[in-house]
Amino acid sequence: MLTGLNHTQNGKTCRVYALDLLGSGWSDKPNRNDPTAQSVDGENVRSPYNFYTWAEQITDFVHDVIHAECPPPSFPSSPPPVTLVANSIGTMSALQSVLDEPNLFNGVFIINPNFRELHMAEVPLSALTMPLVRQIQSVLRNNGHGLFKTLATPETVTQILKEPYAVIDAIDEELVSVLLDPLLTPGADEVVFDTLSYSAGPLPEQQLSSSQFPNLPVWVIYGRPGEDVSTVERVVGLDGVGHCPHDERPDVVNGLVWEFLERLAS
Repeated sequence: MLTGLNHTQNGKTCRVYALDLLGSGWSDKPNRNDPTAQSVDGENVRSPYNFYTWAEQITDFVHDVIHAECPPPSFPSSPPPVTLVANSIGTMSALQSVLDEPNLFNGVFIINPNFRELHMAEVPLSALTMPLVRQIQSVLRNNGHGLFKTLATPETVTQILKEPYAVIDAIDEELVSVLLDPLLTPGADEVVFDTLSYSAGPLPEQQLSSSQFPNLPVWVIYGRPGEDVSTVERVVGLDGVGHCPHDERPDVVNGLVWEFLERLAS
């Protein structure tokens, strides 16, 4: 977890927090049956590694850390609202946080949302295909650890990243290390297979169209063409980048984030 960094551009400063949620990055990765893991299971399902758990962690972080750093008299009426920036599967956790506690947030900036093609509602002929999908997921979860260890190498990760990344030059040793090193920590393989086996929970299009979703700005930026997200305030397509524009064209993405923050302040 990276917390409390000040980011400045054009004389303006904002405070930035980057979170490694449970099971991600350098956070703890308890076995899903561990009592500690079950105690934080936000969805009350077979595994704590789900979007409701992660959403709860985000809102808890806002209350326990961000608001603690913004005490009165600096903000005598109430702490400042938080802007969420999310990429890929982090989209669902961010949107669920807004649904759970809308008063904490003033906007969501989404970078290439993941539309969860293996969700039971997205798989064609799900009554027929989902049993097969679940069987494959079960095999991987129970027997895939050797395969995981074989694939968890710098060379393999570099090759895998060439699929979602359109800007190949962005795949350098630092990026590979940032992604690979946490995957070599105890319990990481269990979390990966658990996450791959998660075919339930929310879909971003359902969250955004929910009658419970508050009236706050949501911007979505895409690299490669994405699905329709007409329920948001603004959609920006970026040419020549893939699933992680913040790595591939950080100058462009950072500029759009600052534009979004200025829109929220207007």
